[in-house]
Amino acid sequence: MSEPLTSVSSAETGQLGVLHLKRYWAQTLAKRTGRGFEPTETDWRFDNLLLNGLGLPLEETTHYLLQTAPAFDEFERWILAKNGGTIAPRQLERLNSTLSGQPYGEALRAHLREMEAHEDVLSAEDLRFWDQHGYVVLRQAVTREQARATELAVWEALGMHPDEPASWYEKPIGKGIMMDFYHHPTLRANRQSMRIQKAFAQLWRTPDLWTTTDRTSFNPPETASLPFQGPHLHWDMSLQPPFHFGTQGLLYLCDTPAEQGAFCCVPGFHRRLEPWLAQLPAGTDPRQVNLDAQAVPIAAQAGDFVIWHHFLPHGSSPNRGTYPRIVQYMNMYPVEFKENVAWL
Repeated sequence: MSEPLTSVSSAETGQLGVLHLKRYWAQTLAKRTGRGFEPTETDWRFDNLLLNGLGLPLEETTHYLLQTAPAFDEFERWILAKNGGTIAPRQLERLNSTLSGQPYGEALRAHLREMEAHEDVLSAEDLRFWDQHGYVVLRQAVTREQARATELAVWEALGMHPDEPASWYEKPIGKGIMMDFYHHPTLRANRQSMRIQKAFAQLWRTPDLWTTTDRTSFNPPETASLPFQGPHLHWDMSLQPPFHFGTQGLLYLCDTPAEQGAFCCVPGFHRRLEPWLAQLPAGTDPRQVNLDAQAVPIAAQAGDFVIWHHFLPHGSSPNRGTYPRIVQYMNMYPVEFKENVAWL
């Protein structure tokens, strides 16, 4: 890049007309040449809104920019291709309105009113369970047929066959059990599920939420040559105070009993994370403390969606069943979401 990073403002746009996109491109390429700098809180927030508003995964996008170093118009064409050749006008309007601090247009406001008026999907009992345990299972978040369609898309992407167990181990899945599989139409359809959006809206107490573009995962039954690969219990948040409310979620794409590598977590830990950290002996790395004995596997059916408080230690579990555990990860958050970027 010949132009200095400081000359690229969030107001500059290209053919897509997306605010902040050129600045994000410039910042990332500057890191490639060792000219990066610590992003401001505004940059961090805008980067997340930008990527999620355009349906782009962080790791995939960063890898593309750092490995390819494309010209800006080439980057815009890549974004269009990842979105199936088009980006909905309402999607662009919402993103630009948020990035510029302008109010939404009437169509967007009407959509939010529709979401707010939608019948609750989490009952009062569900919400009490959430408050106590820090997770909740939304039954039939998508239909079994939709879950099955997504599962078949995963099998196709992997080049494996559900009725040929030997094929499950012939090649790497990705990073452990995590697949770089984001853009299939059925994955997009799941992210637009009204029931899933409403569940997050109830927990966040606002319908104005942004949806992440996250991975899928494929956890086959463990064998002597391929033991459980993890992820073991962990947090995807900084353990450095101050702490802020946050959620995470996954959609089961096939029936998953507890022994079939089910999602697991330590229920109720959101209520005791801070005092637990405070009582640890000096010098203890909280991420190295073994909490496995407190973890509970969460069994569910195809089409069920698990949402958990991000204070909960969570992970996958060893698959001792006869069929893989297959899930799609998904999360939603409001524009005011706060996260401690100082990592501990």
